[in-house]
Amino acid sequence: MAALNPTDIINAGEHVFIKMPSDNVKCIVLKAGSSVSLGKFGTFKANDIIGHAWGNSYEIYDRDSKTRVYHPEGISEVEETANNNREIVDDPTSQKLTLDDIKALKSEGLKGELTGEEIVNKLKESHATFDKKTAYSQAKYLQKKGKKFHKVFTPIKPTAYSVNEYFYVKNPSKIRDIRMDTLSQLLSYSNVHSGCKLLVVDDTQGMIVSALAERMGGKGTILGLYDGDNPHYDIVKYMNFNQEILDTIKVLSWLRIHRPTDEKTPDEMQDVTQLTGKDLEGYHRRLKAYNIVEESRKTLFEGNFDALIVASQYQPESILEKLLPYVAGSRPVIVYHGTKEALLETSTWMRRCPNLLAPQLTESWLRKSQVLPGRTHPEMSTWGTGGSLLTATKVIDQPVQAALTKRERLAMEKKNAEAKRLKRAREEAESAASSPAPAPAAASVEDVADEAVGGKEEGSASTTVMDDGDESRSIKRAKQE
Repeated sequence: MAALNPTDIINAGEHVFIKMPSDNVKCIVLKAGSSVSLGKFGTFKANDIIGHAWGNSYEIYDRDSKTRVYHPEGISEVEETANNNREIVDDPTSQKLTLDDIKALKSEGLKGELTGEEIVNKLKESHATFDKKTAYSQAKYLQKKGKKFHKVFTPIKPTAYSVNEYFYVKNPSKIRDIRMDTLSQLLSYSNVHSGCKLLVVDDTQGMIVSALAERMGGKGTILGLYDGDNPHYDIVKYMNFNQEILDTIKVLSWLRIHRPTDEKTPDEMQDVTQLTGKDLEGYHRRLKAYNIVEESRKTLFEGNFDALIVASQYQPESILEKLLPYVAGSRPVIVYHGTKEALLETSTWMRRCPNLLAPQLTESWLRKSQVLPGRTHPEMSTWGTGGSLLTATKVIDQPVQAALTKRERLAMEKKNAEAKRLKRAREEAESAASSPAPAPAAASVEDVADEAVGGKEEGSASTTVMDDGDESRSIKRAKQE
């Protein structure tokens, strides 16, 4: 059997989400040798699940809080019967067990003397009208009681989905009400992939940065800009990232983007050769922090980011004006906010900006559904808003020629050809005028003699022609006479 990847097993010292039978989720840091209390569902030992694969469910089954892998029954079709709930009255007297009896069962369950399944069966047997219920009502009753008395828990691996769902239910304001469906759309619009370079302004306590880092898998760069002296990326610690992924996340404060002219480097502030002990350790800490800031500033000023993602409490336009120059052309720009109305003004600003193309404002809607054989339907209660996204594409603003018709294009081509012909003729004329005519070469004695002989021959030929002409005119006059 092949060895499991360290990320596929439960390790000590990591954050783990424990899902209980009541569907409530508890976040813990798993420490070797410790015991984890689940309240009324009992206690288990951390060593019983450390080293095991994710995805298993465990049952607490005896007084010593021992655990074993729990295999739930498969989902089956509910067989309909002739029973109906017409004559069933919601009366406490239908349950033969008294309140004290039920408390005693709970106490025995906490001690490990009874399993959750045994408690549910006792409640079922003592219910006077259970057999009169419809098959669907019986299944619903058993499920409801099982959530109260089953001592089964499931460790859940922290991922972008599980972490977002945990905080959205527990404390949505911490992540600025961003829901998982909106976060997934943000990842899709931003085209995040392994090896990309992203510029992020994240005020969701690091929820967006965590999702981006998980998708990139330790390849690429994420530069996060934050307000204040320290980054507020609390959610990153819940993701159990290894050092390779953490190294891809760089941070830079808005206050440190432009370095003050009077700021001195650690080397300029102190003479290293004179430092010893704690002073030397402090110097190395300051030098390390200084180098981290300088590296982040260099990354920002290099530009060519593959996407700009903004989820801030401040006005988005002011952020976009400062950061758009660092984004490469044909790259996405995404702005998130908890309410749609807050992005309307930003949408108008984007439409007027020559560097942004096709801004689009969207708001997602999500509703959970129960999916069971013969009982699939939307849940009665649902969530509120999951936030809104404003997306656009960064373009390089260059003047371009408008589209022409075929006739206009032919006329333009003819005009350009004529202009080229005139230009070429003008250049040839200027070239001929600027170059002087070549001087005649000096004639030799032989050339002069030849020219003289040739001149005589031409003269004789001319005389002969003239004589012929005179003769023809004389003959013509004689005939007339």
